[in-house]
Amino acid sequence: MDHAQQPSIPIIREQREDILMITLNRPRVLNALTVEMFSLLKEAVAYAAAEESVRLVVLRGAGGNFCSGADLSVLGMLKEPDQADEALTIINDLLLQLHRMPKPVIAVVEGAAVGAGLNLALHADFVLASKEAVLQEPFVQIGLTTDFGGTYLLPRLVGMAQAKKLALLGEKISGSEAEAIGLIYKAVEAAALPQELDRLLAALRRMPGQAWAVTKQGLQVCLEGDLEKALAWEKEQQPKLITHPEFQEVIRQRLKKG
Repeated sequence: MDHAQQPSIPIIREQREDILMITLNRPRVLNALTVEMFSLLKEAVAYAAAEESVRLVVLRGAGGNFCSGADLSVLGMLKEPDQADEALTIINDLLLQLHRMPKPVIAVVEGAAVGAGLNLALHADFVLASKEAVLQEPFVQIGLTTDFGGTYLLPRLVGMAQAKKLALLGEKISGSEAEAIGLIYKAVEAAALPQELDRLLAALRRMPGQAWAVTKQGLQVCLEGDLEKALAWEKEQQPKLITHPEFQEVIRQRLKKG
């Protein structure tokens, strides 16, 4: 997929009708993330959540790669306690905002999605990758621990055995392998990515937004609790949705057709 590049802008934010396109734009270093980029991403995600005209969010990388992880400048900052606290606060705020985003987020992964870059993508609701993409959690190989929420996400997405394979061995896997183990939504041929993205956007656009947001929240909340908690949550939310105008309109249209 060819993305218009503006080299001086590390995060490009472009709204196309009801879709907000967020592009990581440091292609010469495979879109390695800086603290400035964390702040800009946080602003973009906050805008998407609050802006009524935005219904869908697409996160992608420029230059044929998604993201190679954190820039060396970030690792340098983490050596200093004050700088580390400031940087990690921005990062954590960004990830929580993205994780809790009430609108659909699609990450489109081409080329490399490594370390923090991979885990950033995994916070999206749907990761659409090329079959040839290279995904990796290399942290332990360089003496670090999985971060960017990877310790939370990996066992929940693929189970503990596969999470240990990814995080404790740091092996590279392809987009096809990532789909096979349930790490991502789908892998397709690189040439088919634009069409598959359009298909997914069209499917999501047809969904009632309020019900979609509540259901996503329910999946996240109920994953942390037991069945009793899940049933209590459903009991609280379903009556609200039944009286919501979106549901009433769906019923009206179906009765009209029938």
